[in-house]
Amino acid sequence: MAVIVHSVPLSAKKFTENDLEVSLKYINPEVYPGLYFKDVLPAGVIYECRKIMNIADIRLDIPDNFDDLPEQEIEDGILQGGGARVAGIGGNAKDVGASIDAHGFKLSQIPISVAKGPNGDDTLVNGRTRLFKLKAAGFTNVIVDYYHANNWDSFLKMTVMTNGVEDPYSPHTKGDIIYHCNHAIKQGRLKRETNEVTARVLELAPSSFKPATINKIVLAVINGDSYTSTCRGFTEATAIKWLKDHGYHDNEKGNGIYYKVLSTEFAKKAHTMAALYMQDDLKGLDVKELRIVLHTGTLDAADPEVSWSNKIDGFRYRWNMISEAIEKYFFDKPKVRNIIRLYGAIPAVYSLSEKYNMDYLVMFHVGKLKDYTLSEIHGEEDFEDTLFN
Repeated sequence: MAVIVHSVPLSAKKFTENDLEVSLKYINPEVYPGLYFKDVLPAGVIYECRKIMNIADIRLDIPDNFDDLPEQEIEDGILQGGGARVAGIGGNAKDVGASIDAHGFKLSQIPISVAKGPNGDDTLVNGRTRLFKLKAAGFTNVIVDYYHANNWDSFLKMTVMTNGVEDPYSPHTKGDIIYHCNHAIKQGRLKRETNEVTARVLELAPSSFKPATINKIVLAVINGDSYTSTCRGFTEATAIKWLKDHGYHDNEKGNGIYYKVLSTEFAKKAHTMAALYMQDDLKGLDVKELRIVLHTGTLDAADPEVSWSNKIDGFRYRWNMISEAIEKYFFDKPKVRNIIRLYGAIPAVYSLSEKYNMDYLVMFHVGKLKDYTLSEIHGEEDFEDTLFN
């Protein structure tokens, strides 16, 4: 027998009091564990009620300098304002968005959470992807769990803890916890000492990581603010800006060379996106070559070198596999034009700067990368270091 779940379709454009009552029946704050009781919430956080709020009244991010900065700042594509996520959304955001598109907003799920912070603003704690999806669909209000937080350290604890209550941890959650710990240290609420950092990690994510992973997280925190000192995060906009700032310009001096930035997350759609860009954005232009440039989004701060390499290697593998399949199964002895070319990637890890200059693209047609993956190259170098050092 099919299980019926109450959902609000995106066409509804607003939530009603009846929707609120259904939500309370599914997720009852009086009995639901982990989110509402004082003894499990961070000190300084109190659950008040579930209610319907105007989306326009919800602030998305807390300022980095909590006392002085009125707005978030973004530098090098890294979200400096608060929230649970280093990059603002979770690693399973696409799945969440697809579920809402297909089934509507499910009232059986834990609601979006908002807290009144110490500055008096009603600020988003958790549920950014869902909120963006609703806003894009024209919704003006949303059902929220409403809290009070009397200090920003407790607020940030809450943002990380609520992300782990219902859903599996997203791929960059380790980075979120590192980011949170560095924030707490910066605010003087946590010491950069192994025992204290370990205790904070276990508080934020109990039973979520293996001991070896916890050690990596703690080490990353002890070594400093990993996202500002060891790697860059990118969005499409900041990746495009990086290209322009570093001298990669479309059709420079009429050479017919254009650039298209793609996230490594879009490997399955890359060929379609590139072709449509040629058809729609570059229509009528004399394009000699369209160079696809990859950015790696948000890296895993616990091991940014491996994260960066794996994302690029995975994209290159899928790009080559799909290219070969299109050539083999869609056409009969096609003449390949090679106008669209997978060209290179934006460097993002400072510890690799001796191998890959941070001011230039890492190009796939130069040196060992013509024939090998990043992982293969780094593995060979590590093996040689072990033999000869």
